[in-house]
Amino acid sequence: MKPATALEAINIHKRFGEVIALNGVSLKVRKGSVHALLGENGAGKSTLVKCLTGYYTPDQGQFIVADRELVSRSPREALRAGIGMVYQHFTLVPSMTVAENLLLARSAIPFAIGWRNFRREMEERLAKMPFRVPLDARVASLSAGQKQKVEILKQLLMRRTLLVLDEPSSVLTPQEADDVLGALRNEASAGNLSVVLITHKFREVRQFADHVTVLRHGAVVGDGATPTLPNERLAELMVGTSMGASVSKPRSASKTGSVRLKIETLTVRGANGAISVDDASLTVSPGEILGIAGVSGNGQRELIEVLAGQRHPESGAIAVDGAALSSTRAFMSQHRIA
Repeated sequence: MKPATALEAINIHKRFGEVIALNGVSLKVRKGSVHALLGENGAGKSTLVKCLTGYYTPDQGQFIVADRELVSRSPREALRAGIGMVYQHFTLVPSMTVAENLLLARSAIPFAIGWRNFRREMEERLAKMPFRVPLDARVASLSAGQKQKVEILKQLLMRRTLLVLDEPSSVLTPQEADDVLGALRNEASAGNLSVVLITHKFREVRQFADHVTVLRHGAVVGDGATPTLPNERLAELMVGTSMGASVSKPRSASKTGSVRLKIETLTVRGANGAISVDDASLTVSPGEILGIAGVSGNGQRELIEVLAGQRHPESGAIAVDGAALSSTRAFMSQHRIA
C-alpha cells in the first residue's frame, strides 16, 4: 500500500524579473514524516515555502495538500488548509503573556474575551501537547527555547497538520534544539503531524529527518531517504562541488607577539538595559582571524556595535594598536577599521 502524502509540490516555477528563484521544483512529503529541505542561502527554500503558505503565487505548478489541490492566494487560505509556519525569528509580542500570544494566533478574535473559558481550554489542550510553557509568563522573560516552543504551540493548538520550520534551531542551544525537534519527531511518528524542516545542520537532518530534498539555484539536485545520503554527499549537492579539496590546513598561531586589538573586562548593556556582554576580554594579533561563536542573542551584536562606535560600553577598555578606541571617523580611518 502506497504511504499517504501530506504534501506534494509539482513543477513549481517562480521568477522575480530576470531572477529565476524556482525552476520546476517537485517533492513529496510523506504523512507522519519529518522532511528536511536543504540548500545554501539563495537556493530557493524560502521562496518555495512562501509559495506554499500563500505569500507568493507560483508562476507555474501546483501544491497538493492532503490529496486536495491547494490554491493558496493568501496566508489565510494556507492556514485553512492546515499549514502552519514557524519562522526563523520570533513573531511573539514580548510585553504580552504566553496566553495573550496564543489568543492572538487565532484566526478570529472575539470582541469580548472570556479569559476564564479560554484559559481552561488552553490548559486542557496543553496537557496533550508535547511540551508546556507557563501561560501567565511574559514572553520577554522566557528563554529562547521557551519562546520557540510558544511559536510551535501556536500552530499545534490551532490544529495545523503540516508544519514548516524555517531554521528553528538558529536561536537555540543544541540541547534546546534536541528537545524541540525531538518532541516534533515524536508527534510525527505518532501520525499527528507532518514536518518540513529547513536547516543547514547535518546533525539535525541525521537525527530527526526521514527524507531529504536538496535545492541549488532554484532546482532539486538531490532527493532521498536520509540514510542513503551521507553528509559528504549532501554537502556536495548543496554547493555543486566536492568538499574534500576545499578543506584547508589549520592556521598556525601568530608569532609576532604584537596585538592589533585588545579588549579588557568589557561590559555592555543591550537595548533592554540588561547586561549583554559581561566582563569579556580578548586579543587579536596581526594576520589573525578570531571567531566568535554563540547562539543568537548572546552578546555578539552588542560587542560589534561597541567596536563600530554604535554603542557605548558600561565599563572596560578597548585598544587598537595600543591606542584607546575612539568612535570618531578620523580614528577609524587612521587605524583602518571597517
